[in-house]
Order: sequence, then structure tokens, then C-alpha cells
Amino acid sequence: MGNGVPLLNEYKQEFFWKRFPQTVLGGPKVKLGYDAPAYVYINQIILFLIPWILGGLFTLLVELNVVADYIGAIVCGGCVFLYVLTVQLISLWVRTKQSPVSKMNTQNILAEEDEIDFESCFGVETVEFIIPGKKYKVNILIHALLSGPLCGLGTWYLLPTTLNTLYSDNTAATVVLFLFGWITLCIAQYSLTVGPPPEPAVFHSTDPYEITPLMRPFYVFVFEAFFLVARSYSSFQVVDQVLHIIFPFLTVFWILGFLPPLGALFPWIFEQTLVFFLGGSHTAGDLRLICMVLVSGVTFAIVYLIAHFAESSLAAIITAACLGFILSLDLSALVNQLASKVNKTTPKDTECKLSTCNGFGWKWGWKECITYVILLLDAGAVAGLCNHFSDKTTSALYDGLGYTIIGLLVVVKVLTDCQLVFVFFGLWRNILFPSTTNSTTQYQKRKDILHIIGYVRRFLLDLVCPLVMLAYLSLYLAPASLTLPANAFKITVGSVRALRWVWQNTTHSLLEISIVHIINVAIGTTSTTWWSDLGLGVQLLIVGLCRDRFYQIIDQFYLVFSVIITSYSEKKQRRSSSLVLMILSLCMLPVILAVMCVTAGLAAPLLPLFTLPIFLIGFPRPLRSWPGTVGASANTCPDTIYYQQVAPNLAESLRLSLADGSLGDVHPGCHYLTRFQDRMVWLQVLEKGYGFCTFSVKGLEMQETSCHTVEAGRVDEIFETAFNQESGFSCCSFNKYPLHTLTAVDAVPVKTYSDARNVLTGIIDSPEVLTNVGKCFLQSLVWVLLHYNAQKSGKKSRPSTAKEKKEQGAKAVGYDRPKSATSLVHAVDLNDTIHSSNDSGRPESVKSRPQSRAKSIKSWNSFGSLDSWADDNDSLALGTLDSKKTQKVNLVDDYMGNNTQKASNMQATRKEAALPGLTDDNDDDDIDDLFKELDFGMPVMDVNKAKQQQMTSFGLPATNAMPATGIRLAGSMQFNSPYSSKLSLPLKWREIPIERSKISHLLDQFPTEWYKHVLTVLDLTTADKTSEEVAQEILNDSVLLNIYTQLTMACYAVVNVLGVGGGNAVAMGASHVYKVYTGDVPWSPSFEWLNDDKELLQLVLKAYRFGFKLAYDQAVLGEIESDEELVEYLQEYESDWYIGCEKDTEWSDAVLQVKPNLFSLVYDPVDAVYNGRVLTKQSVMAYIGRLNSEVVRGYWASLAQELFYFTNDDEERYSIQAHPVLLRNLTVQSADPPLGYPIYSSPPMSIPTL
Repeated sequence: MGNGVPLLNEYKQEFFWKRFPQTVLGGPKVKLGYDAPAYVYINQIILFLIPWILGGLFTLLVELNVVADYIGAIVCGGCVFLYVLTVQLISLWVRTKQSPVSKMNTQNILAEEDEIDFESCFGVETVEFIIPGKKYKVNILIHALLSGPLCGLGTWYLLPTTLNTLYSDNTAATVVLFLFGWITLCIAQYSLTVGPPPEPAVFHSTDPYEITPLMRPFYVFVFEAFFLVARSYSSFQVVDQVLHIIFPFLTVFWILGFLPPLGALFPWIFEQTLVFFLGGSHTAGDLRLICMVLVSGVTFAIVYLIAHFAESSLAAIITAACLGFILSLDLSALVNQLASKVNKTTPKDTECKLSTCNGFGWKWGWKECITYVILLLDAGAVAGLCNHFSDKTTSALYDGLGYTIIGLLVVVKVLTDCQLVFVFFGLWRNILFPSTTNSTTQYQKRKDILHIIGYVRRFLLDLVCPLVMLAYLSLYLAPASLTLPANAFKITVGSVRALRWVWQNTTHSLLEISIVHIINVAIGTTSTTWWSDLGLGVQLLIVGLCRDRFYQIIDQFYLVFSVIITSYSEKKQRRSSSLVLMILSLCMLPVILAVMCVTAGLAAPLLPLFTLPIFLIGFPRPLRSWPGTVGASANTCPDTIYYQQVAPNLAESLRLSLADGSLGDVHPGCHYLTRFQDRMVWLQVLEKGYGFCTFSVKGLEMQETSCHTVEAGRVDEIFETAFNQESGFSCCSFNKYPLHTLTAVDAVPVKTYSDARNVLTGIIDSPEVLTNVGKCFLQSLVWVLLHYNAQKSGKKSRPSTAKEKKEQGAKAVGYDRPKSATSLVHAVDLNDTIHSSNDSGRPESVKSRPQSRAKSIKSWNSFGSLDSWADDNDSLALGTLDSKKTQKVNLVDDYMGNNTQKASNMQATRKEAALPGLTDDNDDDDIDDLFKELDFGMPVMDVNKAKQQQMTSFGLPATNAMPATGIRLAGSMQFNSPYSSKLSLPLKWREIPIERSKISHLLDQFPTEWYKHVLTVLDLTTADKTSEEVAQEILNDSVLLNIYTQLTMACYAVVNVLGVGGGNAVAMGASHVYKVYTGDVPWSPSFEWLNDDKELLQLVLKAYRFGFKLAYDQAVLGEIESDEELVEYLQEYESDWYIGCEKDTEWSDAVLQVKPNLFSLVYDPVDAVYNGRVLTKQSVMAYIGRLNSEVVRGYWASLAQELFYFTNDDEERYSIQAHPVLLRNLTVQSADPPLGYPIYSSPPMSIPTL
């Protein structure tokens, strides 16, 4: 793999040789890589040299004493300003003069993508190629204004007189610095005159505000600023001399990418200031960083003002101690919580789930506030009392407190190591840690013992250590020898950082105070060395900085030697040049060590070029390595939901590990890899403070690529050898992978989905199972339809008051009727009315038709003129209509065939259910649809004769003759039970366009006994009868049974008969089952009816999936022996399962809603087998390993340079190939997009540690 994989393919090599000269010269596009006329290059050379020509002219005038040096600098700057402004205005004029049409006409369609046809020396194409122009017109003026001071001060900076003064008239030094200095100045100026060159140091993938052209001029301005300061303050003269020597090497730094772009420089400066000067923590984002720097700066100013003007060290120490404690808390979480309440906004999904976690610290509440207030008072009291008696301290007290802190450091370290898997630099297996995770009981028993040790550690680290260190610092930060206000700044620097650091990072503060105390005891408290003059606060600042850089160098040592050795020892990493590079690296080891020291001093990553043993200085950048908002982007895919579901649960599981110290010394910049099932989670520590630790959670791809498989296999080996050994670990057990970048630290149970895939060969293709699928489909369809209609009928509206009913009736007519008028609308008590489905029962094709007021009145008058009218056996009271919709039809009056009954009888409200079995599905229908359904408007005929003629072959009464092309169940059906209407089918389901002959032979297959059993388990409770009593009445209703029989068997026929070859679904085999399961129902003319009704189609698919799962469970677990057992299965499917397809949105919703079980039928086209995928929510053991942080930062820095500058996006490139020792492929995946490709990235997640 190593030899055959290129570093850069041929196309990228050509591209690199085009842009590299631009990087060297600052932007000019020289002949290397370009084939253009000579005038193109001559024009660029002139543009490049004009600032030097102008500067040389004024340099000559100054040297000849014609003008003063500062006058020459000012006039030169003005000339350069006019020059840059003129060049950009000419470019703008040329580009605006050319019309888009002429540009399209002159374009050569046969030219390459980056090929340009030049026509003349000052043609449009030439100008656009040489001077592309600014993105924003305002930058023409801004860049011109910056060019003036840049070249004016540069002329002054490089005057031979200036250089002779600095280097004692050394002519050689003057000439060399003058020549190479002006080259550097012209390179920086070209970015403003024309445009920026491609920079190897890239932090942002885009430059929307044109900040890149300011990068090189900015660094020149820094050198010039020091020159001006040195002219006023002679103490800076040595610094100015050194900077003049470094100035010509700026070009080299730009070429190698040592100097950071402005987008990375300022966040890095803010971060270093916050951590090492103000005692804060690295932050999880730029906004947090800016806010914390501002707040911490205000704290510093307050303490300084108190120390300087109040001249009270006591007040300064108390203020610093209290504000330091407050700033060490998770204030960002408090601000977000308050903002969401004030704005009444819903937090992000992950944050919302974290806020529901139980326990102290997950969100700010009264318990947290009381605890923090008590600790704040304790901190203020300890600081105040100790500082008040600081002038009465003795050497014994000093030694006692110092050695106490050293002892606490040792104890905390020992207690922390007891929690780890490996101790002594990850070499020796801890015998206290559980020997296996396979046995939950054994693992938990040993873990309970370690938790007790963790509680002791937590008490010492979170309460005892901060207060002891606070007492020590309050006694000796502001001794009597430091008088105020003369030493106010020194006291402020020491107290603000040290008194906050004891809370912000207690472990590191313990170490730093211990080191300082040992040094002071060794030197002696009465010595007058420079170290003693610094004061305790500044001493701690220096030691803290050295500690951080020392940790970084140790990790960089591992990176250097691992890359060098594995480049040859790993066969797949070996290239033809590997041995040569390894020998050269070992020979140049002092140079590499110097590079390491520089990178550590700058807190920058060590960059292995193309991940080869060629080490460069990466430019300084924030510790989190990436710009932008954490978690703002990810390469989402269907597997993203699994990480989204597990992220809050993983955070909750990590809490105890963080609190007990099982993850070791956790601080910003640490990286952890978590492995469980087939998933990998990348954890990055972003921020840490008192009582919290902020993580970024990234989910890596779950697809088994070759590189992914190699590294994942090695990760599994490391965790297996570290955690699972049934025979136990002896006292002499050692880490089998001591030189690996991953070190196992802990294992925690996480509530997530276990993923099981079962091959269904022998089950899904079995004729017996396929036959059972059809049977179970029928049973499930009956279950689904009955439950669906029962649930819809159970959705009752809020009962209306009598006044509301009266107003509603009046509005329905369209005018206010007199109260004395005879009304056909009766106020029926809803408790006594049998409610039907909310569905109107109308076909979707029927639209509401407007009805005029006159027509409405006419209709009511015509009905009101009748004393009585008949339909079957009862009278009807009809609600009036508005212009669009009808009101509910109330069937209230009993009719026994007597046409002489008076109209006055209709005014009495009857509480009995009138016309038993008449459906109430005509809500919201207009009057025409109602007439059609009830056969109004037909010729007068004998009622009994009409009944006999219109009776269907299935024994169902209907008002219209059934069409020959299908089954029509619409109409007023007389159920045998008054409660059957609760389960009546919607009207749109009663018109089935299937010939009776096609399903008549299937009616005998309808599971009648199962249908009756399902009725008994439905909740049919009414106001006056129990569910069992209602069910017993409905059981004997043959009309309801028949309509369910026809609908069920019609749906069954569409799925398993009509569209199937030969009408035999069993003969079609497993492919038919899979197609229907995934929603691909075989087409037939009758399928259009089912497909048009999406509601019914979804119910049928749900029933089929239930049926398949039933058949599968019976094939695996045994036959279902009773209807009660079948009910248990289906009830469990409804409540605890989602049975569907992985690609459905409902599948994702079920995962995020943490459905206990999910089932899917999957086809593998590679192996041509069907699989059953089962996700089960349960506690899964997640293994956690700690990664070498410098390996991660180095690889990420190399990745950024390779993709942004070299644009090497080859998917088979060497730098992303599997590296089983350094996990290069996984590290690349975990980088933020667009460089990496994690499929999930969470927002910052704060985990409480108290």
C-alpha cells in the first residue's frame, strides 16, 4: 500500500507547480506552469517593482540629505497610495466596460478550463489575469490606504542610515538587509496591490471578507511598529536589531506556513492570554472566547483598581478569590438556560435531552445555586482571614501548608491511578480494575469498590484541595514586602490567575504550587535572586506555562518517533524513500528537537508533511484546531440518528467516570475514542472548569471500508486485551500495546441500541412460513382496521354548552331564526349520543360546493312543510347548512311507518339512540352528498319493494343498486346494534372498485373468530355501558361483520392475489414478501384504488409488516397457541416495536424517540440473501481509550495543509491510508468538515463532574 499510493497525483503536481511560485513571490504568476505571452510577465514584474522603485528614489533623496527621513517616508507612502488606487481603478474600469455578451463571444470553447486567450498587452483578458480586482469595491480604498503606511514606514525601516545605526556601520549587513528587506516588502505589498497568493497556512476554507490580503502586510506592520517604539525607547534597541535580521526571513516563514493567518492568530492570542495570564480555560467557540476574555479583563481591571487606588491587598485578594470562583463555573450553560427562558425558545435536541438528565449539575437549579453560594462564601472567608493574618505567618506554617499541598497532590494522583486500567505511563495493568466486562455482576462489584475510592478522590479534589491552596495563596501572594500601589500590577497578575486557577483546573494548580514551593524551599525564602523578586503569582504563571509546554513536548516525542519508526517497520507504510527518510531524520534529530521546542513554545502543532517523517512547524491556532461553531456541520447520512440518540446517554454515562478520575487527567485538548457495537465515537475535550467539562461528540462512519476495518480491528484488539480476560490479570500483567496512540482507560455501560442482523435463509423462502405470512397478514389487518376505527371514534370533541349549541344552530342556517320557530335541529346530549368517526366518510374526490342563502332557505322550507317523512323505520332530524358545510346529522326520532304523525312530535328531544345502526359519518358533507347517500330525489316508489330490489348479494342494505364494476357499501346501513356505528367504516372505504367475483372465493378465509376476539379487547366504553357489554352487542351485528369482511379481503386480494402471477403469493417466494414489506405492492388495476387512499394504504402496509413479523416470530419461537397470545404479540408490536424500513422517516423518528425495539427486513444484493435487522434498546458496554493529543493535532494540521494548499483530495492518497499504530484514517475522519467527514457532530456538551 505504501509504495503504490502517490503523495500527489500528476494533475495535482502540475497544479502545485503553478501556485508555488505565487506563494514565493507574493502573487505574480510567473512562466513556471503558465504559457503566456512575454508582456504578461513583464507587466507583473513592473507592478511588483514599482513600490521598490519609489522607495529607492526617496531613499536616495534621504541619503543625500535632500529631505528628512520622516518626510521621505510620508511622501513615499502617499505615492504608493496613489499608485495602488490607480491600478485598482483601472482594473475596475476595464472589467465594467466589457459586456458579458462580448466576453462569451470571445471565449474559446476548445480551451482548457484555466486556459486564457490573450489578445493584447492591455487587453481585457490581460488585465483580468494580472489584476483580478477586489471582491468588494470598498476594499480598493482600504487596501490603498494601508499600502501607503506600509511602504512609507518600510522605506524608513530599510534606510541605509537606519541600518548603519543599528549595526555600527557594517556595510555588508546593511546591503544584505536592504536588498532582501525590500524583496520582503514588495512581496507583502503585492497582496494589497493585486491580490493575495495561495497561502500554505490556511485556517478558514473560505475568505468572504477578503482578510487574506491583509496577512502578509500585518506582519510587516508588526516589525515596523517595533521600529517606531525602539526609536522612542532605547531599551528596545536590541529587540529591534534582532527583528531587522529576522525581517528578510519573513518570506521563508510565509512559504513554509509558519505564521498563522489573521483568523487563527487573534483567537490564539486571546486563548493564550485567557489561560496563562487570566487563569481561564480554553473555550468551545470564538464567541465564548471573546466573552470570557472581556469578562476576565474586567475582573483584572477591578482587582488592579482596588490594589492601586484603595491600596488594600485584603480587598484585592478577596475580590480576586470570589470573582475567580465565579468565572470558573459553567457560566455559558447558565446564560443559555436564561436566554431560552426569556426568549421562550426550545433548546437544541441534544441540549434538551441533557437538561432532562437527573442529578446535580446538569442544569442550574436551586440546589446548584445554594451550593455555589456556600462555596463562594467559603472562598471569600478563607481568602480574607488568611490574608488578614499574612503578616503573622511563620516559616513552619509556610512549610506545613506547602508540604500539605504536596501530600494532597500525591494522594490525588494515587487515587486517580486506582481508577485507570493501566498505570505507570500506561505500562502496567491495574489489578484493582475489573478483569472482565463480560460478566456484568463481577464487573459492577469491582466497580463499586472503585467508586468508593472515587468518592474520596472527589471530596479531596473538589473541596479540600481548593480551600487549602486558597489559604496558601492568600497568605503569600501579597506579602508585606510588596508595597502598594507600587506593586499593584504584580499583585494583580499573580492573584487574578492563581486564585482562579485553583478552581478552574485543580489538578494542575496542585502540581504548579508544589513545584514552586519545592523551588522556593531549595533556594531559600530569604534569598534575593531574580526568582524571588518575581513574587509567588508570577512564579506560578511561569511554572504553569512551562508545565503546559513540557506536556506538549512529551506528546510530540511520541509523534516523532512513532512516525519515523513505523514508516519503515509497518510493511504497508513502507515506501521506497522510507529508509532514507528515517536515516536522515535520525541524523537531523537535533534539528527536529529544535523544531519541537519552537512548536511547543508557540503552542502550535508539529506538522508531519504528508504524514511522512518530515516535520515542520505548524502555525499557531486555537486548541480546538477548527474555526466556526462546534457541531455546526457533519456529513449526515441514515446512520447519523444512532449517534444522535446515543450522545446524551453517553454523556450521562461519562459523568461518573469524569468525577471518579477514570479518564485520567482530563483537560482541554484531550481526545478519547469510544467503541461499542459497530460504532465509534470521537470525544474532544473543549473546556473545563469547576464542576463541569465540555465535550464535542463526533460519530464516525459505520461502513466497513478497508482502511476503517484495519484500524477498527486494531482498536478492538486493544480493548479486548485490556478489559476481558476470564482468568484475570496477574500482578505482572503489562500493556500489550504500550507504544500505540490509543490507551484503554475505562468501560462504561451506555443505554443505546444493540444491532443484530439475522440471515433469513430457510425461513423467508419456506413455503410453510410464506403461507403463514398470508394468514398472519389477515389477522393483523383485522386488528389494525378495528383499532384504527375505534381510536378515531374515541376522539370526542369538547362538549358544547346549551348556549353555544343554540348559536351554532343559528349560524348554520345563515340567519337568526325566531326562537318560536319550529326547528329540525334538536339539542341532543352528547353523553347519550353514539359518536362516530371524526372522518366525514366522504370520498376525497368530492369537494364542498357553495350553496346560496336562498337555496338553504328553500331547502329548509320544503322539509319544514312536511309533517313527516319516512326512510326505513325512523324519522330524521337534519341540521341546517351554511354556505359551504353541513352540520352533524342527528337521527333522533323513531318512526314506525305511520305517515300521520304530527310535526309537533319532532320537537321533543329523545334520549334513546334513534334508528339503531344508522351511521353518523356525514359530518361536514353538503346537502347534495347527503341526498345522494340517502336516495333523496328519487322517484316515488314503494319502500319495501325498493328494499328488496336494492339488497346486495352480501346481505347489506343499500339505497342505490350496486354497480356491476365494483362493491359499493355506501349508504344508510341499518346495523343490528346501536353501538356498531363506533366502528363503522368511513364512506371513502365503502366504495371498492373490485368485481365481486374476484374476491367472493376469498371471503371464507376471513378470520371471523379472530375478528370477534379483537372486538372483545377494544375499549368501547360508553356513558351507560361497559366495554364488555357494548362488545357483546356488536358481536352479533352481521352487517358490521360483512363490511369488514369485504374490505379486509379486498385489501388482501390487492396485495396477495390480483397483482400476483397465478394468484398465488406463496409461489412468488421471498421476493414478493420483500417487495410488499418495503411498500412495492404488485400492480393491478385494483391497486390504483388502494394507492389513491394513502391512509388505507399505510394501514395495509403496517398490517403486512406486522403479519410478517408474526410469521417470523412463530418460525423462530414456536407457534401461537391461542388468541390471547396473539393479542399479546400485537399489543407489544404496537407499544414497544417499530416494524418498517430503515429508509423510512418513521424509522429515524422511532430511534430518536427511543422506541424499545425496531425491526426491518433487508436484502443484501451482494450475497443475495435476506436479513432481519433488530435494534434493541439496552445497556451496551462502551470501551473508552485515550489518544495522544499531539498525534491528533499533527495529523489535523497536515490534513489542512494538504487539502487547502496542495488541494490533494485523492480518495486513495497516502495520507489517509490505514495506520494501525497511529490510527491515521480515523483521525482524518474525525476532523471537522470540509476536511474530515464525521457523520455526526454534537454541539458542545457540558457534563457535570461534582
